[in-house]
Amino acid sequence: MCQIAARITSVATALSPTQATHSNTTAPALFPAQVNAGLTKRKPYSQNCTIIHPTGSTPMPELAINGGSKTVNRDLRQPWPVHDKREEKAVVGVLRSHKWGRSGFDYYNHGDSKLYAFERAFAEFHDSKYALAVSTGTTALETCLRALGVEAGCEVIVPASTYIASASCVMICNGIPIFADIDPRNYTIDPKSVEALITPRTRAVVAVDMGGMPCDTDALGDICRKHNIGLVSDCSHAHGGQWRGKGVGSHADIAGFSCMPGKVLAIGEGGVVMTRDESLYEKAFRYHHAGRDRGEESMNFTWPATTLRLGEFEAAIGLIALTRLEEQAEIRWKNLKYLHKGMESIPGLTGLDIDERVTRWNPYRWHFKFISEEFEGIHRERFRKALQAEGVPCGIGPTKPLYQFSMFASGKWGETGCPIRCPLYQADPIDYTKVYCPEAERIHETEALDLTHRILLGPRENMDLILEAFQKLRDNIDELKTS
Repeated sequence: MCQIAARITSVATALSPTQATHSNTTAPALFPAQVNAGLTKRKPYSQNCTIIHPTGSTPMPELAINGGSKTVNRDLRQPWPVHDKREEKAVVGVLRSHKWGRSGFDYYNHGDSKLYAFERAFAEFHDSKYALAVSTGTTALETCLRALGVEAGCEVIVPASTYIASASCVMICNGIPIFADIDPRNYTIDPKSVEALITPRTRAVVAVDMGGMPCDTDALGDICRKHNIGLVSDCSHAHGGQWRGKGVGSHADIAGFSCMPGKVLAIGEGGVVMTRDESLYEKAFRYHHAGRDRGEESMNFTWPATTLRLGEFEAAIGLIALTRLEEQAEIRWKNLKYLHKGMESIPGLTGLDIDERVTRWNPYRWHFKFISEEFEGIHRERFRKALQAEGVPCGIGPTKPLYQFSMFASGKWGETGCPIRCPLYQADPIDYTKVYCPEAERIHETEALDLTHRILLGPRENMDLILEAFQKLRDNIDELKTS
């Protein structure tokens, strides 16, 4: 028989008493009642567990990836999107109203329009003035750039590590994406890298709240004002987050949000443009409304544009979803801080730096760091697969740098080569194969890991299971290295 010597230290004791514990009693307000059924209390995993085998015996595997028992035997991901009878009632109400879109209402006398109500509520929630609901998050960003006057010959600086929409929106406007590196402390766009890339052709900067982590909009705003260029906040991962106590997006000239089913504010398919500037709002409205001005009764088209209007059904769902956003954001925020604290005693794992001006991080993806050198040289992918085998669904984090994708590396967008070879672009054609953002490449290849926001909506017991899995891999590092 094996003799097991263990010293068990709960991660929870490391927390300040003032940090609230996630109680299962709050779950029914956010999720179906059965989600937390059957959960039992358990202590966190031993932080120092040594197994002594009899001389000459073959050690039994401890890690699940090698055939040992799993740490987690339930799905940590909470159901998403969530809904209840309120959404059903709201959608049926729209159906019976016979007014299913913006064109069913006068543009100044909105009556009982769910769309206008959703826009007002969204702007108010994020401490802004104007919100415009559009068809997708990508078209929201495109509309932001159109409002700022991005066109052929313009450059727009975007982070190298982000979703493709943050750069493709520039190309749709016939602009040229210029890739800035990311800050290794928080994986958002690096203001120093941005300023070094500004040229007379720069029209705007797209700052992405990657994974929901708010960017340094103070520094970015100062840079943009200094050079008289626009600042766009891509808040597609960050609904409900706060920078200096105010909603994300409210500190930029204009902001774009995505509300597709996987996002932390899910309405089906849709996006939102948000701004404090009435002129930018009017331009955005005109662009999403086929070139017609707000309140224009006649068919007077004043601007080449498209139709990006959102429907009443999605807005009705969005109005209900907004009522849950505050509580859901607080649960995620408390849970990620709990995980950050718990990782302090596990060498090789650490959370991102959280600037004191970040007053709430509502993560779409919770990014954290794996430091191979502190894990005795184990490769991140080996650790990730072992963690998944323990029952913790884990992703890689930010995508590989966008300039490495074929659409950029080929240097050919269509048969004509525009906008890279557009005569209005007064610079040599960009060769994206020569772009190098060292932090973006290093972080993607060796460091970044992430968990979905659905996991962070779980009860505190689930956070202990995650920490238990982390610690188990650390305690069995020799097995992890040699297997």
